Amino acid sequence: MKKISLINVFIGEIPWFFAFFLKSCEANPTIDFFIFTDLAIDYPVAHNVKIIPFSLDDFNQLATKKLGFDIDVKKGYKLCDFRPAFGILFSDYLTDYDFWGITDIDVIYGRIREFITDEVLEEYDVICVRHAFITACCMFYKNNAYVNNLFAKSKDYKMIFTSPKNYAFDETNFENANSFREIHDIFKKNCEIESIQHVIVKEGDLGNLKAHFDLLLIDGTPGKLKWDNGIFSYDGKFEFMLYHLLYYKCNIFANNSLKWSQIPDVFYIDKFDYRKSNSVCTRFKVFYNNNLKPFLWNLGKKADCLLSYILFRKKVKMMETGDYYYHLDKQKLVIGRHDNGVNFMIIKGSSVITIYEMTFNKNYFFNIYHGLMIKIDRNQSAPYNKFDIVCSTGHSKAYVKLEKTV
Repeated sequence: MKKISLINVFIGEIPWFFAFFLKSCEANPTIDFFIFTDLAIDYPVAHNVKIIPFSLDDFNQLATKKLGFDIDVKKGYKLCDFRPAFGILFSDYLTDYDFWGITDIDVIYGRIREFITDEVLEEYDVICVRHAFITACCMFYKNNAYVNNLFAKSKDYKMIFTSPKNYAFDETNFENANSFREIHDIFKKNCEIESIQHVIVKEGDLGNLKAHFDLLLIDGTPGKLKWDNGIFSYDGKFEFMLYHLLYYKCNIFANNSLKWSQIPDVFYIDKFDYRKSNSVCTRFKVFYNNNLKPFLWNLGKKADCLLSYILFRKKVKMMETGDYYYHLDKQKLVIGRHDNGVNFMIIKGSSVITIYEMTFNKNYFFNIYHGLMIKIDRNQSAPYNKFDIVCSTGHSKAYVKLEKTV
């Protein structure tokens, strides 16, 4: 059996879903997981999970040494850009492995070996878990000098590694994944940099490597997921390799807290919650969480917007002006201010949008004509420089004011 390791570098606080990730690692005992982290993990983990104390300073020193030029990463999220180079950066840990890979910790794995078989590993050099584009929540690289140095074939890699900006070099430079039909669509995009997908597709076209693109994951909030001692299935109809919690954890209707002291051997993941039981009583709760709760929430917000607009029209004046970005999107959003102090918003392709305060839901602003609902954390001091745009399905995008760099 070919040996595989998956690597994550995580700087920050332990997220609630980390326990689910660890449980799914335990269910894949023939794969080793290296977690380089500054997390204080003082509880037992499975034998195949290697927790290695690691800080940003440690990363900068290691990357500077391995890459041969100065690296000075200031924020943990920037580390994502370096993931295609992990085969070089962490080579001292990988000598015994046939393949190494990258993994996020907001994933729950099923049976990896059912999909990443020795036959697949024998045939391909790079394995992606989507059919048309790279998603770096999980990806596999053959552990040899050529594949480990693929990142250096990008004309932009030195600029990317030395810039404080995150470019999603490990994926597709934040291009809209929903519009990808096949792997060559990356060349139809107006990309700011040459990403690792550019490199891999080019090298494949030249015959220098074989890349495997296949849809092996589920994301979004589909519900009807069951994890049974490592077997992950949807609606009892088909098995898949992993569930990426990206959109679940960004949904305001979802239970984003850990309610169990220990993850059970069997559990279910609904659209907005997770549970141990599949009893009739529990399914009534699932129906409420999936349907009635969102309906009532939207009804209340729409009523507040309508009343607030008709009766008060209190305009927002407490937003900090500047350019704002959602970190998984290249779309810029601008917050400005009129001479009278009233804020306005401009989204690409839109005219000036006036924002109003809700009367009963004090943490929300809105524009009734554009259907916008903007959630503010009132614990931050005004003027506010971050907010969430929330849609009716509960999905939210966190916008933060862009920092100016010299």
